[in-house]
Amino acid sequence: MRLPRLGGLFACRLCWRITAAVFGLILAVESAILVPSAMRFERTELERLALRAKTSVEPVLGVGPGLTDAPGLARDLLPLMADYDIQSLAIYARDGALAAVFGQNPPPALPAEPTSLGYTGRVMPRTPDGDHLEVAWSSNAPGAPFVVTRLDSRQIGRDLVGYLVRIAGLVGLIVLVVTAGTMYVLDRQVLRAVLQLRESALRAGADPDQADGFTVPTRRDDEVGELINAHNAMLQRVAASKRRDREIAEERARYLVHHQPLTGLPNREALVEHVDRLAAQPRGAGRCVSLLLLKIRQFRALNASFGAQRCDELLRQVAARFRGAAPTGDFIGHLGAHRFAVVHDADSCDIAEVTEIAERLLREVGVDYDLGGDNSVTSLKLRIGIGRSEGRSPDGHTLLDEAELALERAAETEGTKYLFYSPGLAEQARERQLLARDLERALEANELFIVAQPKMALRPEGGAALAGAEVLVRWKHPTRGMVRPDVFIALAESAGLIAPIGDFVLRAAAQAVRGWQDRYGWAPPLAVNLSAQQFADPALATRLETVLEEAGIAAGLLELEITETAAMKDVARTTATLQALRALGMKIAIDDFGTGYSSLNYLRRFAVDAIKIDKSFVDDIGADPDAEAVCDAILLLGKSLGAKIVAEGVESVRQLEFLRLRRCEEVQGYLFSKPLPLEEFEKSWVAARGPARAAVMPRGVWPARSSRVATPA
Repeated sequence: MRLPRLGGLFACRLCWRITAAVFGLILAVESAILVPSAMRFERTELERLALRAKTSVEPVLGVGPGLTDAPGLARDLLPLMADYDIQSLAIYARDGALAAVFGQNPPPALPAEPTSLGYTGRVMPRTPDGDHLEVAWSSNAPGAPFVVTRLDSRQIGRDLVGYLVRIAGLVGLIVLVVTAGTMYVLDRQVLRAVLQLRESALRAGADPDQADGFTVPTRRDDEVGELINAHNAMLQRVAASKRRDREIAEERARYLVHHQPLTGLPNREALVEHVDRLAAQPRGAGRCVSLLLLKIRQFRALNASFGAQRCDELLRQVAARFRGAAPTGDFIGHLGAHRFAVVHDADSCDIAEVTEIAERLLREVGVDYDLGGDNSVTSLKLRIGIGRSEGRSPDGHTLLDEAELALERAAETEGTKYLFYSPGLAEQARERQLLARDLERALEANELFIVAQPKMALRPEGGAALAGAEVLVRWKHPTRGMVRPDVFIALAESAGLIAPIGDFVLRAAAQAVRGWQDRYGWAPPLAVNLSAQQFADPALATRLETVLEEAGIAAGLLELEITETAAMKDVARTTATLQALRALGMKIAIDDFGTGYSSLNYLRRFAVDAIKIDKSFVDDIGADPDAEAVCDAILLLGKSLGAKIVAEGVESVRQLEFLRLRRCEEVQGYLFSKPLPLEEFEKSWVAARGPARAAVMPRGVWPARSSRVATPA
């Protein structure tokens, strides 16, 4: 680093403070010497002036008492007085009487104690203006008179000023020389090093990453040299530390860019780069890269039930299982909250090999997780989409897109655990986009309508009566005809149309009830499914109140069904929403119960009116003891909570008898009726039955004696 320039020295505040201190100290010392010197000079000059005057006139005056020849004395004295700056001379007798005066008047006065005057006399103080000096003396001869002279001392003042000027100039020169010398030595020995250290520290502070580039060169072996060496060593340590911190931060940033912090597995970007690296490697003719994309379907429900912390632990366990289940050497990635991936590079596109990997992942990753305490997950609902680079060079983004399409299709297809991508899936995706656009138009074109499926109240003795109905939405496309509900409902959720469709169903159901009341004087209550998005709407109670007021019906004629997953997503919000709905007088049912992870404590807090057993459990009655055990447990749970139990999907007498014997209050399913258009439902179940709602027999399989029980449900 270059030395500071002279201008830097003059700009140095420390240098100026030291200079001022040295200058002031020397000036004070010289001033202390100058004052007594000036006083000594003045005293010496006054004494010299007095002695000169005395010695000049004394021979003329003589030493005896006979000083009577005044004219003669004047003739002799006056020239001498002019030559020796004597302005006035007075002679006093011993008794103090004025004997003679020569020169200017008034005569100089005799001192107060003339008898004390010796031969040497006394130099009396100068006049206040400094222009005169009076000197008195007397000889030692008996009777000798007193001589008093007034001398012109103005020259002494001028000489004193000249003396002071000379001394001050000398002092100033000494001060400047000493100060300059001191500054030179300080600059060479201390200040220059201090300025260099200051400049080095300021530059290093401004750019700490390059701090070692601002060291101060030195060969000194004294204390200042030790300080500079310590400073340089510190800068080198700072620079090394900063570089190390930057390298660690950059490495951490690179790691975070390519890894999921929660599981430590590579992320989507790392997966794409890995596939692209595989594409750059020399490949055999049949070499194939397969990407298996796995998704935990019920992750949101798990997160709502167990909380984020325990679900994070679940994902870490899934990642560990994934590492163990994937083939050795395969790339394993974590692509999002609940998506994992395996990249399998093989010498051939053997579907059986990839299928075996998918089945092993489902088998080993999908079961038996312990989240601590009473929180355990026995199984995960997993789906896998598979993309392959068969017949082409692998591309990371393309394989991901293909695996995503296959995964999405697998999730929509009941019973499909994994699915390979095929070109038809892309065409299906495009068709879905077109269909989603048509669905948005369908709301405005009145292409949606509702159907109703009866809900039957079971009698212990074998009868059943109409208890109400569940309304479902249907879509008749102008060119495609009827679109399956599972297709367009999924489209509505992904396209953000589920809320307006839900509002349409609510209003249509309320208007249907109003019409039946007007035409027949009564109406069965209708159950309407609320989507998770509708249920999460803070204005839900207000919207429902508006629907009821517009239709002019009682709140009890509309029952709201919410899924177990939607209810558990935010327990506090669910509790508040249910309280608001109950305040309106509405009935609440938990739909698809048994498929989620409800807590008994939460269900008690929710205080729902009904619990609906999911169709998947009812389907297996008579075939799966576990399903029957679940149904038994739900029925017992409903009784303990004081909630009505409704079984969905009843399609056989065996299922019906199983539920009746266990005191299940209500059932619905194809055994009684499929979902009917409102006109047909009105004709078959509202107009024909009347207010008594006469009991019906399911296809004549119950005893004839109970076939016409007319008691209201």
